Amino acid sequence: MSAFLSRTEVWVFALATAAFLTLYWAFRGAPIGQAADDEGADAPRASYRDRVIGAVVVGLLLILGGAYIALARSLLWSIPVFAIGFGLVLILIAFNQRYRHASPALRRTIDLSNTALTIALVAGILIVINVLAFRYGGRAIDLTRERTFSLESLTNNQLKSLDRPVVFTLISGKSPLAALQSERIQQVLDLYKAANPGRIRLETLDPYAEPEKYEAISKRVPGVAVTQGGGVLIEYGAGEKATHAVVRTSELFDLPASGRVEDQAALYESTFHGETVITSALIALREGKKPKIYFTTGHGEPSINETRPREPGIGVWHSRLAATGADVAELNLIETEIPADTSLLIVVGPKTPFRTEEASKLRGYLDRGSPALMLLGSQEKTGLEELLHSYNIDFGRGTIVDRRLSAPGRPQFVYVPMTPALRHPIVDPLISRFVLMPSSSPIRILGFGGSAPVNMKVRGTPLLRTSNFSWAESDLSKRPVEFDQGPDEKGPLTVGVAVYDTPPKAEGKQAEGKQEGEPRLVLFSSPTMADNDLIQEEPTNQDLLMNAIAWLRGRPDLQGIAPRTHVSMTLLADPVLRFRLIMVPTVMAVLLVIGLGISTYVARRE
Repeated sequence: MSAFLSRTEVWVFALATAAFLTLYWAFRGAPIGQAADDEGADAPRASYRDRVIGAVVVGLLLILGGAYIALARSLLWSIPVFAIGFGLVLILIAFNQRYRHASPALRRTIDLSNTALTIALVAGILIVINVLAFRYGGRAIDLTRERTFSLESLTNNQLKSLDRPVVFTLISGKSPLAALQSERIQQVLDLYKAANPGRIRLETLDPYAEPEKYEAISKRVPGVAVTQGGGVLIEYGAGEKATHAVVRTSELFDLPASGRVEDQAALYESTFHGETVITSALIALREGKKPKIYFTTGHGEPSINETRPREPGIGVWHSRLAATGADVAELNLIETEIPADTSLLIVVGPKTPFRTEEASKLRGYLDRGSPALMLLGSQEKTGLEELLHSYNIDFGRGTIVDRRLSAPGRPQFVYVPMTPALRHPIVDPLISRFVLMPSSSPIRILGFGGSAPVNMKVRGTPLLRTSNFSWAESDLSKRPVEFDQGPDEKGPLTVGVAVYDTPPKAEGKQAEGKQEGEPRLVLFSSPTMADNDLIQEEPTNQDLLMNAIAWLRGRPDLQGIAPRTHVSMTLLADPVLRFRLIMVPTVMAVLLVIGLGISTYVARRE
């Protein structure tokens, strides 16, 4: 008997029988074997009425059965059941409309059947629309404040350009905090898989429920054993050649001030860095051999190790570079040569000029076809003026100010808009945003706009231009700062330049069309635009610098806006509060329906 009762078919048949008897009673007005409501003189025979009611109930049950088959078995097999059910009910309703006024039972059956069919059709239409939108729709519209269901362009570029399979394994703990964090991590990993389902596979691992699997993975990837509280295992590639990275959950979240989450807490708020950290780990795996990026030192340049916002340094930018898989270090050209394996050389805000021998080393590096990024101005001599001139770049006089697009009370702290007027891979992802360029100088590109170039083998193109209300101020000491015709140069003025090789077939032609050739040099004329405090005040500065590095290295998959920090808030309700949250709206809705029904009944009687 126990085995018989455990079969699904038995319970489905029992529920169908109970539903048939209940609906039959509701439609007929009395159970089987008892007399129904009095019928009018024109009503059909009682046996005919009962057969019609029974057939309508069977049709409605067939519609419910079709829904069950569609959900549990197959949509294809549910279609005949739906067709029979809807067809039977519709035919019986249409054929028995003539008895509406003569038979209360048939009138009730027709009205309730119409209501049931309407509900079924509306539900079916909504389900079909959602299924079609899920399978064939485009990108979802993310209306959340923190863009929870969106990936940034840097991540999308990485995922769409994958050349090997990637497996993300989510390892979760058992604490209340781990459960909340795992849910947020799973949301991001689902977005990763949706971006490239052919290359990405998601798995989950519970160390407590699956100890054997956990032990096997720990032996293969030792870093998994130290993921206390959970984490994400990233496997890039397949077989023995696969490389691994382990990201601990503690690296993905900034914990609450208390450091823990209580079971009865009403609100859990955490800062989530998941997309940034996971994408950075994936980039590091794809890079394989870390690219060497050197910052020059020995001339008063800001420290790459200082991360405090109020101290002079570019540690925030350095951390971002290291997170993308780069090996970042300082290089003193007085003491050593530029290593042959250098992927990129960066010069940021020197306070004292480079010596002649240092400038010669830089020239030799650039002449070999190696790229460089420079943040220089004209306010102080750098010793690199001749080098830049040989690459068709000269600085104009003065410091750029802007009375409209500048920080309050600091007209030389200029905001530069990025508009579609200047198109380039470095700035294209940042269109309609602003970059903060303090104490910048105007840049002149020789060979651009009619002037004669010095070096026919390279060509420059502007990246950034200030607004029409800016100008190059020759004397910042005067108050108020005003434009003076003659000594001051009227804007818009170029403050960012990209230089690339001129293809041999295009030498001698100084067309201002689409750029070609290998990247060589990017120059921004604000020496302090990468300082920690400025990057924190205007994150677009860091995005622009990262895009410039990606273009110089020939890595378009690294271009894009940095993943943002998400703040997720989860409501934790105890059982009593959860019961109230569910029951209060439900009871109110039922009472509202009953009240509307009573008011309609009273109005119709009057």
